[in-house]
Amino acid sequence: MRRLFVTALALTAVGCVSSGDIDLLHREITDVSRQVENLGKQSTGKEDLKVMSQRLADQNSQVLKSNADIQVELQQLRDQIESLQSNLEATNQRLEALTNELAAARDTAATGLSAPPGTGEGAPMVPGTNVAPLAAGAAAGRPSEPAQLYGSAHEDYLRGNFDLAIQGFRDYLKRYPGTDLSDNALYWIGECHYSKRQFREAIESFTELLNDYKTSDKAAAALLKKGLAYLEAGDRAQAVINLQYVLYEHPGTPEAKRSKDELAKLGVKVR
Repeated sequence: MRRLFVTALALTAVGCVSSGDIDLLHREITDVSRQVENLGKQSTGKEDLKVMSQRLADQNSQVLKSNADIQVELQQLRDQIESLQSNLEATNQRLEALTNELAAARDTAATGLSAPPGTGEGAPMVPGTNVAPLAAGAAAGRPSEPAQLYGSAHEDYLRGNFDLAIQGFRDYLKRYPGTDLSDNALYWIGECHYSKRQFREAIESFTELLNDYKTSDKAAAALLKKGLAYLEAGDRAQAVINLQYVLYEHPGTPEAKRSKDELAKLGVKVR
């Protein structure tokens, strides 16, 4: 454009400017103005594209964050469902035991009403005990006590009474070692410590479960929570090791998927 102005000045200076030259000059100036305008539009378009790209990147980050939040909520729901299932199992055991006790009490009452001589007071004792046959039968009808103790401890856990729950589960393990619920009791002790942010104690409980009950149905969950406890305690190396063990030892489980997600957050690539 500067060149056109110089040309115009030169033509004016020499006095040889015709109307055709002036018209031509105007057209050239108009063309240049249009080119400048188009360049401005293109520059604005590039700025709009940059803004749009940034907006899309922000939206993508928000979607990824929302997806991560959903995964956390799903895991929390799975944990709650598992807790409810365990509680239901304990409740069913308690109900069955109470039913047995009620049936035993009815049998005792019926037998007491129509007992033949020698089965009431002064009846012979069960050999090796100081209990009469009916009393021994009543004592035998008390299998509900382990289930009641376990169920009470688990209810304390669900209510957030973690200290009472730990005490109840420890009492259960002391009084009834080696039962089908012993590994569950250890697991929930670990969960109680984890909820209290006592991560070292939680790791000890989960480790005890994994060492003593290698085929436990709680093994995958215990290994996962052990890794998460290490992570919360600031031991990233041990956290990664335990989370990787979940993938290798319990592939295809919900715990394995959660471990893979946690490892991805730590920047650890998993095959």
